[in-house]
Amino acid sequence: MQGSSLVGKAILLVLLLLACTGTALAAEDATMGMSPPVFFLVFLLVCIIIGIVAVLGGVGGGVVFTPLMMGFTDIDTFIIRATGLFVAMAGALVAARPFLRRGLANVRLLFFAAVPYATFAVIGALLAGYVKETMGATGDALVKLSLGVLVIFIALLILFGGKRVEYPEVKNVDSLSERLGLAMAYWEESLGGVVDYKVTRSPVAILLFCGVGLISGMFGLGAGWAMVPVFNLVMLAPLKVAAACSKVLIGIGDTAAIWPYIMGGGIFPLFAVPCMIGLIVGTLIGAKIMLRVKAGFVRYLIIAIMFGSGLKLLQSGLTGLGYL
Repeated sequence: MQGSSLVGKAILLVLLLLACTGTALAAEDATMGMSPPVFFLVFLLVCIIIGIVAVLGGVGGGVVFTPLMMGFTDIDTFIIRATGLFVAMAGALVAARPFLRRGLANVRLLFFAAVPYATFAVIGALLAGYVKETMGATGDALVKLSLGVLVIFIALLILFGGKRVEYPEVKNVDSLSERLGLAMAYWEESLGGVVDYKVTRSPVAILLFCGVGLISGMFGLGAGWAMVPVFNLVMLAPLKVAAACSKVLIGIGDTAAIWPYIMGGGIFPLFAVPCMIGLIVGTLIGAKIMLRVKAGFVRYLIIAIMFGSGLKLLQSGLTGLGYL
């Protein structure tokens, strides 16, 4: 707990330094006509709200942040995607330590999934930089169009997706999972005992991790919306293990994928810092609210927001390509 606090303080210190740098360098045309302090406060408040709503709706803040910012602001799409990835990475790194210390995150499973996920997340980030450099406005329009389709698909997945299973039953373990020894155990507080579990369908999972990594790197989305179902519904890992592995894996993969964005000038401190602080603060507030209210209706609010953002992105993309 003390370690997590130190990590959090270190990240906040770096963020404050970045914010000071960003404030000094910011020009009004880069801050949508607002003064730097107003720009900082506006996005801080907006991201606090996004963080609260995302937690109550049961999704990561990144999956709401990126389409909403890309659909309804004039900020460069490359900067928004870089910030989305940065936010997902920082949140995952802060949360990872307790999961690893308690054994909820299966280290063998993480090694197995990290290679395809991180590799394709970097490829996605490089692809994003290539599109920005070579295709200009047409590339931006194609990115918005593709993200619009993807966001609407995610909203449908949340709406109609299969119910997650707390302790899936594994009847047959495939030979690859058996050879890699991916089965492990963890202490379950609610049961007061050790839960032994196995996983299966490793070959299919490798392909899915490649696809999720590519999407995460290319669009700057958090990958929890896809990672948890892959671990839980495809590999049949217990739900808590799936959530813990997803969080740690995002930290590993996105740390690698963020570098092409940094080298391409995608991190604008005056935008990245309030967004990240806002989402973390909003997540903490949302977690406390969740204990006291029935949050089921918020799930439908999230779906409505994602449909709205997706349709706006489709409209922007088609306009940019000259079809509207």
